Amino acid sequence: MEPTVVLAVTTHQPDERLTKLIEAHLPALVSRYTAVAAYCSQETHPTILDLLHRHRVTVHRDSGKSAGIDRIGSVRRQTVHAGLQADTSHLQMCDFDRAIHWVAHYPAELEAVIADIPNHDLLVLGRTERAWATHPPYQTETEPLFNRVFALVTGLRWDVGAGSRGLSRRAAKTLLAVSQEQTVGVDAEWPLLLLNRDGFRVGHRVCEGLEFETGDRFGPEIEAAGGYGTWQAEMSANPSQWVYRLRVALMIAEAAVRYGRTDER
Repeated sequence: MEPTVVLAVTTHQPDERLTKLIEAHLPALVSRYTAVAAYCSQETHPTILDLLHRHRVTVHRDSGKSAGIDRIGSVRRQTVHAGLQADTSHLQMCDFDRAIHWVAHYPAELEAVIADIPNHDLLVLGRTERAWATHPPYQTETEPLFNRVFALVTGLRWDVGAGSRGLSRRAAKTLLAVSQEQTVGVDAEWPLLLLNRDGFRVGHRVCEGLEFETGDRFGPEIEAAGGYGTWQAEMSANPSQWVYRLRVALMIAEAAVRYGRTDER
């Protein structure tokens, strides 16, 4: 049988900022997959939910309030569980805003990624050097730290924190059975759980489409700041952004050490 791929997206859109972009590109996104499932936060705006329903996306709602990086491990497991209900051979998990940006700007690359997913049990999707460079300093100076720790643990120079990965049905079920990480540390936990088990094909692929997408929803702020560069500089001058990203880096790095331990090490 030909492999089939469902897109399972984590969706937290509490306002209508991305409505125009979603209206323009959701049909193209849906058309590239066998099915699309969205695991939506309680706070997701009704307009976004309506757009998802109208474009035949299967919508699942989170029963708890959003807790950001402290609960994202649980959210991603629920997202994968939602994707498995489509009964496809493989799935791709991705943040919804990233997926919309990807199909809007790099549709051919996205198609190539979808075609490559069935060649792996877990395909970790990371960022190219150019895609990395589009991110603000509070990410480019902190996120390499968790990738460096992951490399020290595994010997693999991968980008594990870009928010998207491909999974076979068997790998997805295995991860749902054994994954315990509640935080964003799940980004390191999942590849390590399968790397430390026999019989799973685990790989890595860098992508242009995983560039910085946050600007998509801040058009008025960018215009008010006088341009994209000025807006990004203002964002990077906010100390809270740095603290948040340092927490992200620490959680993923700690998980890399925790789940990278085996009896042989």
